[in-house]
Amino acid sequence: MMGLPGTSKYITFLLLCHLGGRGNSCCVEKTSYPDEASGSSLGPRNLSCYRVSRTDYECSWQYDGPEDNVAHFLWCCFVPPYYAHNNFSQKCCCCFSSGRSRTVQFWEQDGISVLSKVNFWVESRLGNRTMKSQEISQYLYNWTKVTPPLGHIRVSQSQGQLRMDWNVSDEAGAEVQFRRRMPTTNWTLGDCGPQVNSGLHGSSSESCLCPSENKVQEIQIRRRRQLSSGAPGGPWSDWSVSVCVPPDVLPQAKIKFLVEPLNQGGRRRLTVQGQAPQLAVPGGCRNRPGAKVKKHLVLVRMLSCRCQAHTSKTVLLGKILNLSGAAYDLDVLAETRFGRSTIQKWPLPAQELPETRTLNVSLEGNMTSVQWAAQAPGTTYCLEWQPWGQHKNHTHCTLIAPAEEDPAERVTHSWSSKPTLDQEECYRITVFASKNPKNPILWATVLSSYYFGGNASRVGTPRHVSVRNHTRNSVSVEWTASQLSTCPGVLTQYVVRCEAEDGEWKSEWLVPPTKTQVTLGGLRSRVMYKVQVRADTARLPGAWSHPQRFSFEVQISRLSIIFASLGSFASVLLVGSLGYIGLNRAAWHLCPPLPTPCGTTAVEFPGSQGKQAWQWRNPEDFPEVLYPREALVVEKPGDGDDGTESSQAAPERALDTRRPLDTERQVQRLSEARRYQREDYPRGDLAHVTLPLLLGDVTQEASVLDYLWKTHKTSEPGPPTLGQEA
Repeated sequence: MMGLPGTSKYITFLLLCHLGGRGNSCCVEKTSYPDEASGSSLGPRNLSCYRVSRTDYECSWQYDGPEDNVAHFLWCCFVPPYYAHNNFSQKCCCCFSSGRSRTVQFWEQDGISVLSKVNFWVESRLGNRTMKSQEISQYLYNWTKVTPPLGHIRVSQSQGQLRMDWNVSDEAGAEVQFRRRMPTTNWTLGDCGPQVNSGLHGSSSESCLCPSENKVQEIQIRRRRQLSSGAPGGPWSDWSVSVCVPPDVLPQAKIKFLVEPLNQGGRRRLTVQGQAPQLAVPGGCRNRPGAKVKKHLVLVRMLSCRCQAHTSKTVLLGKILNLSGAAYDLDVLAETRFGRSTIQKWPLPAQELPETRTLNVSLEGNMTSVQWAAQAPGTTYCLEWQPWGQHKNHTHCTLIAPAEEDPAERVTHSWSSKPTLDQEECYRITVFASKNPKNPILWATVLSSYYFGGNASRVGTPRHVSVRNHTRNSVSVEWTASQLSTCPGVLTQYVVRCEAEDGEWKSEWLVPPTKTQVTLGGLRSRVMYKVQVRADTARLPGAWSHPQRFSFEVQISRLSIIFASLGSFASVLLVGSLGYIGLNRAAWHLCPPLPTPCGTTAVEFPGSQGKQAWQWRNPEDFPEVLYPREALVVEKPGDGDDGTESSQAAPERALDTRRPLDTERQVQRLSEARRYQREDYPRGDLAHVTLPLLLGDVTQEASVLDYLWKTHKTSEPGPPTLGQEA
């Protein structure tokens, strides 16, 4: 500082500040001093001055820069009231040294006017550097800073939102804000809105709503005084202490319960495997309560014996339990600041005793009595019965208080058969015992059995008995299962009885209760039998079913039936084939086939003849020539047997001389051949009969073919005869 302009005055000024800072008046002369530009990123900033109580005031600020060897000074300049009334503009300045602290507290006795406008700024000295904050002007008396919520902040959940309530001691009329963050997010600012005084006896209550999340939240509250006009009446207070809130829905636990079988004492050991899930928390909630789960519990709810006083018990997670064979519901609970919530459900089904224990049931009129072996003296029993296979809501139970020791060491309980065990259905009866019946996890299973109420002999009779052939001397008997088979342990066996109606043979077969079929052997053919079935219980035998009669017949081999059928089929096929062949041969001899004109060589023409083109040279060669009516000679059987021909013969139509020469020669050779055949085989029973035949509308070539064909047809079956040669 040496060598700087005004150094001596500056040192004197600091000395006056130090000496007069807490006197009746701190008025000193404002002295110029070297400073740095206000736009520097280092130095004091965010200066705020306010009233904190009726007589106390405070200024606070923030500082960016090295902390070592730094000194902060608060300056305040104002016009004293006595100068203001006399229209003097002489200012009075005060200086407060705070060292490295960023807060300066003062009161009215320090000489600062709280009713007039005061200018404040901060100077930070670091070596030979002086850094100055921006100046602010403030009326201290009306600019009040309220306190944040200092007491316990109550947190509750309502319709997916968090509600926070707290009490304040100052007057009402404040504006409230909150900020929150989660393990993976930064601070988020929220507005709680203006508050209304709702307290009593000089205190007020404020509240704020913020969203609920499925993660742990860290929430802080701050307040600010609000004037009746709605304008701010002071700066924001400091942030409150962090409020840690657990998630809305806790993660599900992955816990397994290991169950051992029932021991001889009627209890089973239950242990826990796995750990409860751990929650991730923000930085401000790591060492604070509220966000973490306080403890994990197991709610054990006994589903059987509901007539007891207490059916549920809560124990710490990890405790080894010894439960009875009844059905239970196990709920893993997590206890937080909001209470207990279920994070896992685990049903524990009922378990039967490893060995069967006798349950004596007797009926006397309309009274039903049950007996079982007694336990230690002072034991309370719970007798439970319910229709087998129905919902547990139909369960009936009775508590049996401890009684004097029975000399026979038996416990007997009787009740009227109306309206419980008189119905014809299966009941499951279970007896539990405990010396502390108020604790539902201390019961033990004494016995568990099944009982069929009503007339078991009549209801259990098997129905739909049927008989089928099995082998040559045995049959198969089948029936539908008895209604008693639906009641475990009640049906002991089936008995099948078969006897001959002539009284010479009778036998019975014992069938296990799981089977509904048996094969009866040693039977004789052509004997009438009857068969019956009954279902027996451990207490009494059942009633016989309606008799089913049958007669055992000798069975024919299926293979012989198949061979006989095949032989019959082959015989029919052979007879049919032979008949078909015989009919064809007879038809051939009775009706021989006619010769085919195209199949004989008598009407064949040379190759060139059929392809020759006819040349019509004059009108006489025109093909459409009408020939006169001529006669055709047909042989018919005559009356005489001398073999001579008829003396009468119709004149034969002479062949047209204009026919081709080859055709004339063929016709001539055919006529001679037929004449020779007739002379060689004379037939005396034939006569010549001349029939008229109209020939016309034919061409020259067609006339020859038609003539040959008709002559051949009319001459069958005798030798063909042609007329006189042309």
